[in-house]
Amino acid sequence: MMHESIEDGAWFAARRFGIGIGLPIAWQGWVLLASYLAAIAGIKALDHSALAGGKPLAFALFLPITAVFLIVAGKRTRRNTKTAPSREKEAQAMSGEETLFVCYRKGWQFNCQPRGRAGWLALAAWTLPLLPLGLGLAWLLLRFPDSALPIGIAFTLIVLLWSAVMAVWIVSRSEMVDPHAQPKPETRRGKNRR
Repeated sequence: MMHESIEDGAWFAARRFGIGIGLPIAWQGWVLLASYLAAIAGIKALDHSALAGGKPLAFALFLPITAVFLIVAGKRTRRNTKTAPSREKEAQAMSGEETLFVCYRKGWQFNCQPRGRAGWLALAAWTLPLLPLGLGLAWLLLRFPDSALPIGIAFTLIVLLWSAVMAVWIVSRSEMVDPHAQPKPETRRGKNRR
């Protein structure tokens, strides 16, 4: 397994379903993950420190450090090539349809991907409002530091509700594909009737 990661340059395994990175498969991936976790621990310590401006500085550091981690890990994640050709053929066969997303289904697990420019624009329209919501959270925490717990709970509930509505909306505008579904074999009775 480690030999493969050196050949294709991947530091992280591909996830079978969903979006994101899997576990590290090379020492570089483990170093990157450990560095990110150490940076988050340092940011948490800065957030709870008595330094003036510690909370805003911690929030300001969290965003770029997380962005760098996600970009580097995303570029160094192994691509799932086992099912990619069949998925590409299915997506091309359905390219004339009007759905915005393609959802690959295996049991109760879904992996939804935008189809074309319209799908990406729809996804951006749903995710961009989360940025001002996050900035509003930071402003409220700075303005009312004694009410951090109720503000955090309210923010979490709003984001969970927003995400659930977005997921339902995406699935309702998706073409469902089961890559492991096989056509049912014909029975002998069906063949004899012909």
